[in-house]
Amino acid sequence: MTGKRENGVLVMLAKNSELKEANHTVASLEKHFNRWFHYPIVFLNNEPFDAHFIEVLNSTASGGATFEVIPQEDWTYPAWVNQTAAKSSIVEQGARGTMHAGQEGYHHMCRFYSGSFYQLEALRKYKWYWRLEPDVDFLCSITYDPFVEMARRKKVYGFTISLWEEWDTVPSLFRHTAEFKEAFDLASSALWKAMMEPSWLPYPLRPLMSLLPHRDQSGDAWSGCHYWSNFEIADLDFFRGKQYQAFFKALDDTGGFYFERTGNCLGHKRLGMRRHTQHPLMEESGADVSAMAK
Repeated sequence: MTGKRENGVLVMLAKNSELKEANHTVASLEKHFNRWFHYPIVFLNNEPFDAHFIEVLNSTASGGATFEVIPQEDWTYPAWVNQTAAKSSIVEQGARGTMHAGQEGYHHMCRFYSGSFYQLEALRKYKWYWRLEPDVDFLCSITYDPFVEMARRKKVYGFTISLWEEWDTVPSLFRHTAEFKEAFDLASSALWKAMMEPSWLPYPLRPLMSLLPHRDQSGDAWSGCHYWSNFEIADLDFFRGKQYQAFFKALDDTGGFYFERTGNCLGHKRLGMRRHTQHPLMEESGADVSAMAK
């Protein structure tokens, strides 16, 4: 297709061992979208990609591919975290059966996607990104350019899936998010209110409810609803902005990326504070994501 393209890029985090699954996703997206638009794709790994991975994906991606190693400092514990305590917590989370919470690399991945991926040298020249995951089937042809559509409508974030969080993953996330919202005097958007379940107690007693998980300082509860980030399109300048970076630092300082299983959907909770910025991405399309069944 001809016409204006936005400054966008496809991004996939994949291991060498996921060659088959990564190629499956790219081939499916090429069939249903990128054979017309030819956007480039950046593959990310915390280890160097092997020659076979590079050869296969280069042959599948029509818009060109680059293969980047994530800097070590972006895939490890921050200096201020007690690694012994954090590793012990990860083992305990895994023993409780919390999905992925017993995997050290999963915690690193969540922190990376929340706080530093948008600063990678390989992505600095791009404004928009579309996150891909290995082993995904795109079920419908996407015959328009979602980057162009989002720019036209002045949206910063697009998603396809919203679902309930597992309750034992992030017991303090909502409280810390609400504290940040109050500290920065951010107005409550309709989406923020939709995620809230107001406390039923009389006002003098509501602070008691704040002692419970998933409650803010006023005792109001989070419904558990969040955007699933595995299939998202976003304006990278939003993540690079001072307010989002301040939000990431505030949550990072709590240790929740390791002592809880704070996922990279946290930025999307932050999006819920903003007005008129979300775009329910490609409502007429579908994707079969294997992780939904895991």
